[in-house]
Amino acid sequence: MRMSRLFQKTLISIIFLFLIIFITISIFSGWHLYNNLTEEYKSKGTAIASSIASSSVETILNLDSATVQAMIDQFLEIEGVSYVFVRDSSGQIISHTFVPNIPQEILEISDAHKSGIKDISIQGMGEFLDIVAPITEGAIGFVHVGMNKNIINKKMWTVIGSQIALLSAIFALSLFLAYFMVNKISQPLNELTEYAKKLLNHDFSARVDIKSKDEIGLLANTMQSMANNINEVFDRYEYALKDAVLELQNTLAYLTTIIDNMADGLIVVDKDGIINHINSAVSDMFGLLEHEMIGKNIKILGKNFVELSTKSLATEEIVTAEINLTKNRFGKAVAKSIKKEYFAEDSEAKGILGSVILIRDITQEKKVDKLKTEFITIVSHELRTPLTSILGFVEMIERKFKDTIIPNIDLNNQKITKVINKIERNFDIILSEGERITSLISDILDISKLESGTVKWNLEEISIEDIIENAYKALSSLFEQKGLAFNLQIQPNLPKINADRERLIQVMINLFSNALKFTEKGFIKCSAELSNNEILVKVQDTGIGIPEEEIDTIFEKFKQVGDIMRNKPKGTGLGLPISKQIIEAHGGKIWVKSEYGKGSIFYFTIPLIKREGNNNENINS
Repeated sequence: MRMSRLFQKTLISIIFLFLIIFITISIFSGWHLYNNLTEEYKSKGTAIASSIASSSVETILNLDSATVQAMIDQFLEIEGVSYVFVRDSSGQIISHTFVPNIPQEILEISDAHKSGIKDISIQGMGEFLDIVAPITEGAIGFVHVGMNKNIINKKMWTVIGSQIALLSAIFALSLFLAYFMVNKISQPLNELTEYAKKLLNHDFSARVDIKSKDEIGLLANTMQSMANNINEVFDRYEYALKDAVLELQNTLAYLTTIIDNMADGLIVVDKDGIINHINSAVSDMFGLLEHEMIGKNIKILGKNFVELSTKSLATEEIVTAEINLTKNRFGKAVAKSIKKEYFAEDSEAKGILGSVILIRDITQEKKVDKLKTEFITIVSHELRTPLTSILGFVEMIERKFKDTIIPNIDLNNQKITKVINKIERNFDIILSEGERITSLISDILDISKLESGTVKWNLEEISIEDIIENAYKALSSLFEQKGLAFNLQIQPNLPKINADRERLIQVMINLFSNALKFTEKGFIKCSAELSNNEILVKVQDTGIGIPEEEIDTIFEKFKQVGDIMRNKPKGTGLGLPISKQIIEAHGGKIWVKSEYGKGSIFYFTIPLIKREGNNNENINS
């Protein structure tokens, strides 16, 4: 079993630390021993020199060199003493222990060195401590004793060698014990490491056999238990994943079958406009095979699809457009962007990924709508002529009745007076309902022309302020009758717009009329301002408001606020649909915000883009 890297590093660190301690102890003990021996030799040499100096005064004075020589020779037997020589006060060496001659280095220092201790080096002999003792304070001479430093070095290295041998033995024993202990810990850790690698490779059936009762054994048992738990969890998730995948496949197959068998066409494009998916209905609608469309840009289906896809990618709203299909058919396309909300928060597929386009063949609806429009137009025309005649005759009869018959009747008769009043009320009802039917027929003809695109538009440069003021003048008497304040706020220096003057006045009259009908007290406010290269007009009232559930349908034909089954309608229900057609024909938008019981605000916009063409251009085409 190999040793783990951690314990290899630990063992190397122990060895390195031991070597530092080993070297430090050796250097310190050698240095300490060297100093002690040096001090010992200095003391010994000083004692010898002093002893000779004190006992050789008379001998030197008697010039008895043989006696001096015999005296100094006996000191050579003392350990560490290498030489002894005595010189007189004149500098002559009278006795010495050098054989055969006095070294030149001794001759050079004998005169200069007269006291203390000095390190000298003699060629061929080594290093020495030259210790000097004066005889009678130097008056008679000096004694020189040379202590051999080579012996000091030899003893020092001998002791250091012994220490090295002892420390090496201790080191070897310690290294063996450390290796044994480290290896004992390292083997279980190696097993745990290999076991962890197996777990990393999802081999949860692997086992680790560590029986120790220490922390490593506890760690091994914990890892084993954890692996068993993970294995059980993985098994459960594996079964759940298989079930989920199967269910997903079934759901995908189900949805694919539904999409492929839809009567409506379905196209999915990415954010670059590339077609990713279609169903079989699309192929029939455009006369193209699937492989001729998949992977191609949506522009192969026409300019309308490019605009539809671009708009849907740029907004979160649903975008619609009418398109031409093959075989003189018509379709309605509805596009919706695919947004990031349909993906996980941390998914890379974030933002708008593309759009889904649903196409419905509306050829039959177009034909039915055309027939309906033609029928309404014919019926309206056929009704208008006799209705005009009826209203004319009723007015004439009413006038004759008031001018000819009433003057010849006795009005004092209560019964006759009651009959006359009832006849007059009936005349008023006939005329009022006749005018309402006439207005309804006119509105029906208007909206039929707008929907069929047969309206002739008289486009000119006009001021929105002039439009609002003319509409107000037409209804000023009604404002006075109801006692409602009219507030007008026009932004100064508004640019002119290119539009049909009479049609926009018709829109303003419709909006003012609705505000008057449903407002009993308070005020009606109109404002116009420039916003995003468009003229924005607001009409605000303090009337009854519109219920929230009816706001989305308020611009539908014949739709009126309130319960028309129990309350008498206050109009034809075509004013707002006609206004919507007119505004959209000019390239603008119309919408409403309302709070039931507090009033409503109608908005519409007219773009500042100038339309080219003659005054009879059909801008709805």
